[in-house]
Amino acid sequence: MTERQWGAGSELGERLWEDEAFIEAGDSTASENSPETDLLKHFAMAGGVTHEEVLLLLASPDDIEEALRVSGIRHNGTDRPSLSRLLGWSDRNRRLKVMSRSTDPESITRDLKQGAQGIGLIRGEDALKQGLLQEVYSAWLNSRSAEKSALLRRRLIMLWTSYWVSIFQAANGARCAVSLLLDSRLSSMLELREAQDAQLESLFRSMEQCSEEGVDCQLELLAVRPAHADEFISIHNFMEEVAEQTLMDQKRFVRIRYGALLGEGMNPSAAAEIARLADVIVLDSERLEDSGPSVESRDKVSVFSDMINRIKRTKPQLTLRINGVGATDLRMVYRQGIHEVCCQPSELAAIRITGARLEMRRRCSPIMD
Repeated sequence: MTERQWGAGSELGERLWEDEAFIEAGDSTASENSPETDLLKHFAMAGGVTHEEVLLLLASPDDIEEALRVSGIRHNGTDRPSLSRLLGWSDRNRRLKVMSRSTDPESITRDLKQGAQGIGLIRGEDALKQGLLQEVYSAWLNSRSAEKSALLRRRLIMLWTSYWVSIFQAANGARCAVSLLLDSRLSSMLELREAQDAQLESLFRSMEQCSEEGVDCQLELLAVRPAHADEFISIHNFMEEVAEQTLMDQKRFVRIRYGALLGEGMNPSAAAEIARLADVIVLDSERLEDSGPSVESRDKVSVFSDMINRIKRTKPQLTLRINGVGATDLRMVYRQGIHEVCCQPSELAAIRITGARLEMRRRCSPIMD
């Protein structure tokens, strides 16, 4: 199916062609200065945008995803020239940063080539799902003797370091946000800190190795759901202590930003106090289902509105990122004033296009669709 065919033949295409005919015909029920008309003028002035690309840009978020699926302009992971051109145009006309949730080097390399502007979140526990690393970690948790535990810990750090090196190499200077490990199998705070200590040591050793190899690293370390500012300070001090012990004099040569991964239901005042101390805040909508089935009927972004408002009043310049959203959530992302989104790789194209579409509409009309 060609690009022209999908526009003219599919149900989606028919709806889009009808929309465009409605605009071009100057139907008496539509204003000549409608947002759609103004938007088409902007596209025409920008130049180099084809008929099919305009239709795709005017589609609703759901229609964009369907168009990408049925059009054939993305096939076997390869973008046809028109889609690459459209996505590039979208990136130039969008301020919202779009980041990926990939956790393996191959996917990260692919996502960055396809326009991701960094890795918005790698959970510490997700990094342990990589083959031999997972086996050694499980063996370490189940070890009974101190001698065997020490041996497995050294091996774990070695494997974990290699993993992080591959991540930073794939990222090639793009930002990587990593949250501290959480694992229900760690029954006490002492065990949790010991596992996080190994995670942090491996991260810092990988940054040291990358620095020696000339690989740029931009690491964001995230405390996971601290309940209040004092807890965030304690976690921050712990991360800094491990960094100083591991990197020593080299610490001043690495770039680390400290932040927090916050979930729904947190006290807005506590979130604002944490934000006052942080470099970045990541709102985690990916695990809202943990709060119960009632969350399904609510907006993924709106549940954070009180928290966002307090944070913005406390520290307006702070970077706010939300993890786990899709193209259909972007209207609320913009209304809440969030700067960055983190999504699954399959959502990247639709979010990039939808973001550009919504921003262009906002420039054309004070009321966003």
